[in-house]
Amino acid sequence: MKQSIIVILDPRGNISSGGKDVIKRHNLYANELTNHSKIYKLIILTSSSEQKLTKNKGNKLEIYQISKPTHNPVMFAFKAKKLLKKYNFDVKLLVAGDPWESFWSSYFLGKFLGKKTPIQTQVHGDIADPYWKKINLINRARYYLAKVSLPKSTSVRAVSRQQVINLSKNFKIKLSKIDVIPVLIKVPSKTLAVNKVTNRPRTIGLVGRIHEDRGIWDFVRLVKAINSLTNDFKVIVIGTGNQKSSFLKKLKLAISNKRVIYLGQLSEKELNNAWNKIGVLVSLSPVESYGRVMREALLAGVSVWATPTSGAKDLFKECKGGQIRVLELNDNPKILNKSFESLLKSKIDLKYRSKFIKENSGYAAKLINSWLSVIKKQN
Repeated sequence: MKQSIIVILDPRGNISSGGKDVIKRHNLYANELTNHSKIYKLIILTSSSEQKLTKNKGNKLEIYQISKPTHNPVMFAFKAKKLLKKYNFDVKLLVAGDPWESFWSSYFLGKFLGKKTPIQTQVHGDIADPYWKKINLINRARYYLAKVSLPKSTSVRAVSRQQVINLSKNFKIKLSKIDVIPVLIKVPSKTLAVNKVTNRPRTIGLVGRIHEDRGIWDFVRLVKAINSLTNDFKVIVIGTGNQKSSFLKKLKLAISNKRVIYLGQLSEKELNNAWNKIGVLVSLSPVESYGRVMREALLAGVSVWATPTSGAKDLFKECKGGQIRVLELNDNPKILNKSFESLLKSKIDLKYRSKFIKENSGYAAKLINSWLSVIKKQN
């Protein structure tokens, strides 16, 4: 008898390279799927740069590394078909992690399987914001490619209300096809004790992917501006990316080398412990759909200073106690320094923390319900 499955396709290997935290999140999805339906199993088809490809078979989640990371969706789809046939899987839903390689892998896999299998495409970034395509040529190409792939999707999963508006307006996607399900975030076990003191550490934190579309060069400009008035603060950088070396080099030229602390890519447990080293988290992304790291910082008791992206605007509405401020980089250094000092003294409203933890606990179930709904409509 064939096993009915929901398949997540990951040709670029984002899941296998994401570490234990990413696998933990997908295990949670698999558990939720089992709780909602005993019929389906969650399967991940991913890629890895490791020479020896492996498979991780479990009771609720199975992960298969079927190739090296690739931008070739046809080849990845062909290898996926071979594996699915080998294990006699009956695919009921294809989940694409992005509207590019993942979607087209799903699209061609559906063709190879010879049946009309629904595809839900996940859109995490605010790619329909017109500014997103202006960041670089790669974004421009991906913007127009997404305009082709997203309308072909059976369902689209967005992570914020503003993102839905942009997708509907600029990509002409019907609102009935879009589900808003925020990103499941890591919730610290408790607000850090340092939140109870008058002043947080005099540090500016940058957490996440080190890439130009995260506003890293504007971050260097901000550090220079504040440093022109005071040099008694440090900068903490957590994360990695393909522009890490050039970014850290420029940052260390802006202030003294010893005042830049690079902690690298941290696990969930390590990041929980690192929040007490950060006085203010800065987010200078020109486009941000949800603001996962900003929310994690607030839940840990760390104030946030952010550009007014769609993701940040939701937080501006929810947090009214001064613990999150709009960052206007064109302000003069005196105004920027005043905002920095104010944020260092700000405390997080525990009402926000309780409200958000409650909402966050339901996001996995919402995602599973959206998958089952797509399958039901297809049938």
